[in-house]
Amino acid sequence: MSVKLTALLFMLLCLEVGLLLAIIPWTSYWESNYFLFWLTARFPSTNFTAIVQSGYVRGAVTGIGLANIALGLLEVSGLNLAGSRAEA
Repeated sequence: MSVKLTALLFMLLCLEVGLLLAIIPWTSYWESNYFLFWLTARFPSTNFTAIVQSGYVRGAVTGIGLANIALGLLEVSGLNLAGSRAEA
């Protein structure tokens, strides 16, 4: 039971993080990021803001989110919640 609960929590975590990483870069939360403001104040000579707000970086973060969602769904498909054991 403990193994199934741990696997279920891992799947939910993967799906939640993946969903957030897939959606957040395309909302206003991405542009009003506290950590981005902190980094640009720390390193004022770089164009860090322009790099982070580019479509390439947003697409890369979205791709990581989609990979997390795929990992969660792959774990869901491999989990046997019925309780019967597969004979090897």
